[in-house]
Amino acid sequence: MKKLLKFMPLLLVAVLGVTTWSCDDDDKDEAIAITMLPNSAKEFVTTYFSNAVIVSAKIDGDEYEARLSDGTTIDFDKTGAWTDVDAPKGKTIPSGFYPAAIDTYVTTNYAGNGINEISKEKRGYDVELVSGVDLVFDTAGEFISIDR
Repeated sequence: MKKLLKFMPLLLVAVLGVTTWSCDDDDKDEAIAITMLPNSAKEFVTTYFSNAVIVSAKIDGDEYEARLSDGTTIDFDKTGAWTDVDAPKGKTIPSGFYPAAIDTYVTTNYAGNGINEISKEKRGYDVELVSGVDLVFDTAGEFISIDR
């Protein structure tokens, strides 16, 4: 028992060290000037979010994030193509930049529910409705499943 008590402080330090290390935020987001966003990203915002302006921008490796004046956050890849669009809670994103079949499905099956967030994935699109329902669509916008 005495040996165990001798090692308790060492064990406590080890556990705290591992916990601190595992919780370390490796997020390297760095604020950048809005002018440093790729032109295609700025054009995307101008085209689909005409009532908002970019108020801040960040870079993390080769990915960009833009925060708009209406609270929307948009992630872009290194070329400036959108990868994720997230409206503030309870708000909807505009359409036109993802397959129209997604809007058709949502309107038909979830009347009165708009899209709050959409992410472009290799297999298609992950969509979160304002109600919190998560849907999965293929690259053509055809419904695959409800994501649980």
